[in-house]
Amino acid sequence: MFDLINHTETSVRQALQDYLRENTISCSCEQCQADIIALSLNRLPSHYYVSLRGEIMTRWKSQTTTNKARIMAEVVRTAQQISASPSHLSE
Repeated sequence: MFDLINHTETSVRQALQDYLRENTISCSCEQCQADIIALSLNRLPSHYYVSLRGEIMTRWKSQTTTNKARIMAEVVRTAQQISASPSHLSE
């Protein structure tokens, strides 16, 4: 059995960590971060690979400035949306 890996998920997780390192949102708990990742992934195209060669090709193709900017823009937009209306009760 092969493991399917979604490179977009890896990129979104990294973009979120980069964003949270430089910015503050109303809640950055695990649930809110998971919501941000899930909603961002639903709005971005998937890029799966199963082999080392596939990983290298996928990473190479995704290194464009346009792709990185698209992912970061979606993470920022989604983070602001989730921050404004978290799916959990405030503590």
